[in-house]
Amino acid sequence: MKKLYILIFAANLFSAQNPELLNNKWQITKVVGELLPTDQIPPAMPYQQITEFSANPSKLNLSFFNTVGAEITYTGDNMFIVNSKACTLADYWGDNGQVNSFFGLLCDFFKKDANYFYNISNNENEKILTVSNATFQEIHFKSAILATKENDINKISVYPNPSSDIIKIEKLKPNSSLELTDVSGKAVKTMANIKSEKTEINIKNLPLGIYYLKVNGQPLQKIIKK
Repeated sequence: MKKLYILIFAANLFSAQNPELLNNKWQITKVVGELLPTDQIPPAMPYQQITEFSANPSKLNLSFFNTVGAEITYTGDNMFIVNSKACTLADYWGDNGQVNSFFGLLCDFFKKDANYFYNISNNENEKILTVSNATFQEIHFKSAILATKENDINKISVYPNPSSDIIKIEKLKPNSSLELTDVSGKAVKTMANIKSEKTEINIKNLPLGIYYLKVNGQPLQKIIKK
């Protein structure tokens, strides 16, 4: 009976969540706070940045070049607690440090055992998500409406990542092209007119480090050679 009550309580917490939080992809528009001199606007970056909340398992995955991955618990109406958090720490070399600095704000915002409140509102044709912490800081998001080409890109599977030798790419469209570049933007591997929906890239002879994969000229994913 005790287990039944726990399951009912957990189900009620889940059902209390705004389904719009879970069923949308979000893009960061700014970070605001009393200790910040001005609103912090995300610097321009050629890589997709999408934030998603899930319920089973309960997770937050925030992407802005690097990623914040957090195990969370929904603790009531429009609230959650961070149980654990990990941030990737690759350096972005495409500017003078603005992307790295901005991601530092995002990583520091989420802390283990801290409580967060969120609110979702409508602004004309898009939804606005605001996540607040106990130190009067907020991250603002808008609902991400992906273009058709971006949706096609998002369906592509790339694994394993990190990898030491072979990267497998699946769900490609016919006659796709691939380009793998290093952090300076120099192409280190290229493939054109790929007939199959599946292919592989051999990275065994590449130096350890960070690379970026483009499909048909569109940035798809950061690749880590380990």
